[in-house]
Amino acid sequence: MGRFIIALCAIIIGIPVGIILASLYFVRVLINFPYQMYITAVDKWERRVQIEQADIWTRHVARMEQESRTNNNN
Repeated sequence: MGRFIIALCAIIIGIPVGIILASLYFVRVLINFPYQMYITAVDKWERRVQIEQADIWTRHVARMEQESRTNNNN
């Protein structure tokens, strides 16, 4: 009988706590994900602008790095 009461209490306490924690994590991801996407987009955009304004050798090195990354991913 004692195990049944402990299991019942664990379920009664665990479900609301799990829902609360899942909701908090969802809100955290909901706020953090767009911010991270913004940071990534700005970094890529700044790098692209910096490369476009650079001299020809810097652009060549950047293009070679991009090709190297592309070849390594395949």
